[in-house]
Amino acid sequence: MTNIVLNLLLSYNYQMFKDSIMSLWTITTTIVYTVFLGIPAIFIALFSKTGKAPFKMARPWAWLIMKTNRVKLVVEGLENIAKNNSYVFISNHSSNLDPLAVARAIPQTLRFVGKKSLAKIPIFGWACRLGKIIFIDRADSQAAVETINKTAKDLKDGISAYFFAEGTRSKDGHLQAFKKGGIVFAMRAKLPIVPITILGSHSLLPKNAFRIRPGIMKIIVGDPIDTSSYSENDKESVLQQVRSIISSNIEQYGEARQS
Repeated sequence: MTNIVLNLLLSYNYQMFKDSIMSLWTITTTIVYTVFLGIPAIFIALFSKTGKAPFKMARPWAWLIMKTNRVKLVVEGLENIAKNNSYVFISNHSSNLDPLAVARAIPQTLRFVGKKSLAKIPIFGWACRLGKIIFIDRADSQAAVETINKTAKDLKDGISAYFFAEGTRSKDGHLQAFKKGGIVFAMRAKLPIVPITILGSHSLLPKNAFRIRPGIMKIIVGDPIDTSSYSENDKESVLQQVRSIISSNIEQYGEARQS
């Protein structure tokens, strides 16, 4: 009995030590890549009106982080979208790996949409603004409408908006309620909505974790939903349509198989 308990303690301590080392590896390499590619990206962003140039530099940054931590990416459905067309992409969200994966998977230049409070974070907020992140004030609907009207005109020639519809990362990986912001944005911008399903990321990097575990992520690009025939009175039904597609994919595939 004593030997069993001792072995369990040793195994537990070894796992804690391993997780600590791998967390340090993830943090250190991510900082190195961010400094190495982030500084020139910020400089380029100062002279890029469209944001396409700095976003191109985000792709090798995302690739390096995922490659270093042995995360493989599988993408399905790219034939559903045209590279030079603009869309409003809407997806689930359960990990900080999600933006990296979609930046690599989707050929469009993406303008991620985030809450306005993120823009107030020193340095980070400034870099996000240079990267053309769309900040929306959820507490001020009029200000949100003005932001939509201002940014929608820039979404052309492949430049697209990207919404994580749950608003924040899922703590347990399960699909949460979707917010309507992405639907309203698409209708006012008169752009098609593309449902994006992200699989496998939660088990590799759950919320509040620092270590990226090796494994497989899967991105499923859905068929575009034409918003031209809908009014804002239809936003709830369109929202449920988008969520149903993503939910169905999650039920069908579950978490992507781990290596």
